[in-house]
Parts: sequence; C-alpha cells; structure tokens
Amino acid sequence: MRRGRAPADNSDVLAMFRLVYSGEGATQPLVDDFSLTKEHKWQLLFDRNWGSLAPGSKTKWLVYLRKWKKWIDDQVEQPEGYLVFPSSKSARKALRHLRACQVGIPEEGTEFPSQPYIAGVTSRAKTATAEARQCEGADPSCSASTLSNEEYASLLEAAMRYPDKQVGLCVAAMVSCGLAAGFRSDDLQDTRYFMELICSVPAEPLPMQILALASNAGKANQDAQMTYAALANHRQPHLDCLAYLSQLVLYQINVSKLPLLALIYQNNMSWRSYRMFFRDPSMATSKQTYYDLSIMLMKVAATMPDTLVKTKVMHLMRCSGTVSLAAAACSMDVLRVWGRWARSEGVVGKSYLPKSPLSALPATGVLAGFGNNFMTNHAFGRGTVAVPVKWIDSLVPHARVILQAVCLRNRMRTGKADFSGQHCVESTLYLAETFWQSSPFMLQRYGLGWWALQLPTVCFIVGSSSFRQFEQQVMNAELEWNARPLSPQMTEAFDKISKQVCSLSEQIAHLQLSVNGMMQPVHNSAAANLSMPTASSSNTQARAATSPRIELEAQVGLSSGLSSVQEAVDEWFTGLHGFPAPPLLCAQAIQRGQRLSKKASDNLSRRRHLPLRIQALATDRCWPLKKALAVYELVMQRYSLSLAELQDAVRLSSPVRHPDAKGGKPAQSQHVNRSPGLPLISISQFAAWVQQATDDIASMSVSW
Repeated sequence: MRRGRAPADNSDVLAMFRLVYSGEGATQPLVDDFSLTKEHKWQLLFDRNWGSLAPGSKTKWLVYLRKWKKWIDDQVEQPEGYLVFPSSKSARKALRHLRACQVGIPEEGTEFPSQPYIAGVTSRAKTATAEARQCEGADPSCSASTLSNEEYASLLEAAMRYPDKQVGLCVAAMVSCGLAAGFRSDDLQDTRYFMELICSVPAEPLPMQILALASNAGKANQDAQMTYAALANHRQPHLDCLAYLSQLVLYQINVSKLPLLALIYQNNMSWRSYRMFFRDPSMATSKQTYYDLSIMLMKVAATMPDTLVKTKVMHLMRCSGTVSLAAAACSMDVLRVWGRWARSEGVVGKSYLPKSPLSALPATGVLAGFGNNFMTNHAFGRGTVAVPVKWIDSLVPHARVILQAVCLRNRMRTGKADFSGQHCVESTLYLAETFWQSSPFMLQRYGLGWWALQLPTVCFIVGSSSFRQFEQQVMNAELEWNARPLSPQMTEAFDKISKQVCSLSEQIAHLQLSVNGMMQPVHNSAAANLSMPTASSSNTQARAATSPRIELEAQVGLSSGLSSVQEAVDEWFTGLHGFPAPPLLCAQAIQRGQRLSKKASDNLSRRRHLPLRIQALATDRCWPLKKALAVYELVMQRYSLSLAELQDAVRLSSPVRHPDAKGGKPAQSQHVNRSPGLPLISISQFAAWVQQATDDIASMSVSW
C-alpha cells in the first residue's frame, strides 16, 4: 500500500495563520485594549480554530494547506495574505479555519469574494482541479477507497502470515472489526478492553452472539457519550471478525502476558487503561496515534502478492463496510445508525440509538454474511459444535473462578463494583470458544505458521485424537450448513406465510366480488362465469351479495387493534384506515333498506358509548373535546385499564342513549369484564374514578 505523508516540519504552513491582509477591503486589524493584547486575541482565535482540532484532523488539514501553499507559491501574481477556497470540501473547511485567524480579511457575505482577482484565482483553482482529475494518469477504478472481497481476504491472510505476530494479528483484527463495525481511525485508537460486553439475539436456528464494543471518544463524539458497535460471527470462517479478534486477545494474554484477568480479580482498576490495538506491549496503556495504526497496516499490505494502491488507509474499512451494506440494499436509515451518522437526525439518533449495540442489528446481520433474513436463517456449522470446557480453560486459566468472584463481589457489594470486569471476562471466555471453533480452519490455512502452535497447551490439544474428532465434526457441520439452502425454521415460516397469503387472497377476492355486487346488478351469465349466486337463488343469498355488511365487517376487523382513547374517538367521528365512520355506514345501510348483521350491530353498540360520552362531557362543561378526552385517558393510565375495559366500563356505568335505542339503565351492580387474575371493578368505583379525574383535569391550568 502506497500512501504519502506530510513532512514532520510544518512551521512554514502554520506561519500562514499569522498573515495579515492589507489590500482593498481590509478590515480593522487586531488592537490592544485594556483587557487583552492583540497577541492574546490572536492566540484565542488560533486555539479555537486549530488547537481544538483532533490529531487526525490536523494531520489531514496540514496536507491540504501545504498543497495549497505550494500552488500559491507557484503563481506569478502573489496574493496579499489571504487564501481562497479550492473545490475540495475538506480543503475548504481547512481554509475556512485558516482565514478565521488571518487578520484583515473581510467577513463572508461582503463583496470580497467577487473581486476580480479573487474570482480569477478561484476559477483557476477549480480549473486545475478538474484538469488533474481528467488527466491520462487518473485512476478510473471504482474501488480506490474500498476493499473488494478478494482484496479483503488477501489482506487478512497477509496479516496472519506477517512475521511480527503482534503487528499481524493486530492488523487482522483491526481490519475485520473495523469493516464490520464501521470504525474510524480514532475509534480504533482508543478501543479498550473494559468497553466490551457480550449479548445474545434470539435468531433461528442458532442464537446470534453479539460482541459489543463501546467508545466515548473520537472527533465525532464531542459530548463523550457512550456509543456501541456490534460484532457477530461471520458465515465464512476466513472472514470471521470475532475469530481474528480472539486470535489477538489470546495472543496478548498468553504471549504478551497482558495481566488483564489478574487485575480484574484484584479489583485493580488500572486494567481499564489497556487498549486492544497497539503496536508494542509497552504502548498498551496509552492511546494510539494515527501513525501507530496506519504504519502497521501499510507494513502488512506491503507483503501482499499484489500491490494495494488506495486513496485511504485507516478510513478504508469504514468505506468498505458502507459500500457492502449499500450493495445489500440496506436502507439509508440502517446505514446512518450503523455508521453513527444518525446523530444529525435529532434526539433519537443522538441520544437513544447509539446507546444500544442492537440498534444497527440489520447491518450486523448483513456484514456477517447472513443477508437481510438473518433472524430466521442464522446458522454456521462451526457454531453448532460444542467446545470442551477444559480446552477453553487451557487458554484462559482461572477465568471461570475470576468470573464467579467478580459476580459475587458485584452482587454482595463487598468491594468496589466492577461490572465492566464481569463483562470483559465473559467476552474473553466467548472469544476462547470462538478460537477453538475456528482452529481447524486456521490449521488448514496456515499450517505450522499458525502462531497458536507455540503455546504448549494448544500444541498438546491439537495433537490429540479428541481434537481430530472435533475437527471432523466442525468440517462436516460447515459442509452441511453451507449445502443447506434453507433452514427448517425458514421452510416452516415460508409455508405459514404462504397459507396466510392464500387466505388473505381469498378474503380480498370475496370482498371485491361483494363490492361489485353492490355497484351493479348481477346477470345470470356473469354470475355463472364468476361462480356467484344468481338472482334466481334464495332471497338470502341475493341480499348478501348486495349488502354493505362486508364493509362494516372489514372495519370491525381493522379497528380491533385500537389501543388509545384518541383512536376510538377518531374512529367514531371521522373513520380510520380509509373506512368511513361507523355511523355513516349505518345510515347508508338504512337508506338502502338493509339491516346490519348482529355482529356488526353489537360492535357498533360497544364502540359508540365512549366517544359519545366524551362528546357529552365536553358539551356539559363547555370544554374542548381534547380536554374531555384527557379525562378518560387519565383514568385509563392511572388505573392501568385497557381500551376494551374502559369501553365496557363506560357502557355499563352511564350508557349514552342512541337516537334509535329503546331504554337502557345504568347497571351500577355490574362489574367490568377483566383478564383472569386482575381485580374486578364495580361500576360505582369506576364512576368515582371518572369524577376524580374530571376534577383533576378541571383544576389544571393548561391551555387546551
């Protein structure tokens, strides 16, 4: 991988921040006053526009500023201390900060950018940019900033074969996890062990284990909020990010002798400073720099059979993951949540979604190789084979004892609670299990070059007959699950869906035929062709073909899912789901001289009481309808009533007389029907609740 880097000496570039424009249109320069000197004023501007930037941003912007300075120096006509904006968006952002520090430059919105000299320089800059992009040496490839599947697999293999195992394993884990989680460089620089936890998703036929990595740093997280990214086992063993992460973690514990578990057991909080990705064990407790990680990646890429030429280095994984999700037809909403771009979407994207590793679960399933239907087709052969417990304990000795001790300490509060330590040990045990499940493929791919064979315990287990049986089981399971097009659960689900679709199609056909029968007379020949009853059939069948009952029955079915008082009122007075209000349907049926079915009449009777009672309350007290509606919403929430229970209670306590109804008395001795196990509600008790809620709403000084 070839990638140029800005020289270490940037004093000439930073000197541009002190330039002063004194030409036409120059503004008042900085002056001393009684509170601040002009040097102090400039220093505040410099700290705000440059000192507060993240290290990665400074490195990138220095490249833009150096290139722009070189272009300016090559011009015959030199500018007088100011810089105009080139066409690159990132370069314009860098130069905007530069202009904020240069004294004397007019503010934006004045005629300064439209001056002939400025307009000419801007035009020439855009022309030079276009010519550079259109030259014969331009790279026309569509993957200059992403990794193809072949390049991704080749890079991982080169990392696993790299002589320096700490660097190679770190790059393999960094690339695979960065692509799966959409990590930026600053995310990888500060990924720590104490920010990991394991959780399970009830997928079928095999539950999906999610390893969540948290972060509260980075240039895109100025508020230091804890955000999460999710990792899952990949369907293909040679692309499994958790397999490569397990290689790195167990190497650091067994070879680099990272005292992670011992410090957790001792309740020593210094273990929280350990990073996952570092170039040397001596750097494990300090935040890595962009150079530390990028130099490792470029060294490994240099050993690939084919030279990897990209325009990105540490942003390569994030770009590749984004393109992979777009190619799998993931929605833009899923992409925003996965890439942590949803922070611009308001409170939900900024404060809620990033705080759960399952927010971008569809993206996790796609990048794990299971597609959009991962919840019903999540299975990979090696995950179905159980790993002997003693094999796991051989890689992380005493981990289970440490876990029990930490759990007991957290539960009994005998010491400082360390739930992060508990999650870390649980995640390490799961990674050890993943290590053994992927070990047959590591042996098959890397042979004696696999680093784990230098561990005596691993070498002893691999040479045993039990491992050969385990290896055969894993290989057979992989072949079986890869050859199986659909899981039994998916087949059963598809059969169930097909039956539901057929049933729904029959109902729609029946509804269409009934509607057609209402709109036009049915002739004998047409009825014979459509297999419908003719006029010569019984009078009951003829009335059924022209009755509007099917419309009201459809509305009854669609309205059965109502859950709020507002929906019940809207349904009665305006209609829901595209259907007219029930009173209108009833009036239309009466005008045709037709009668509603008993089921529709009973449903009409049950649903009319609540909205009419709310309307009567609003009329009696001269309240807005919304205020009267709030009374019954308060009763429903305060006493945990469902909408059906509330409707039944209103109907029994104070029935509203329908214009065509005959009689009807309040049934004070009855009780509201409730679910088994819940206490009964008498009608007198309900009436007291309504009166109390009415008084509470009346006493509120709220504008309705």
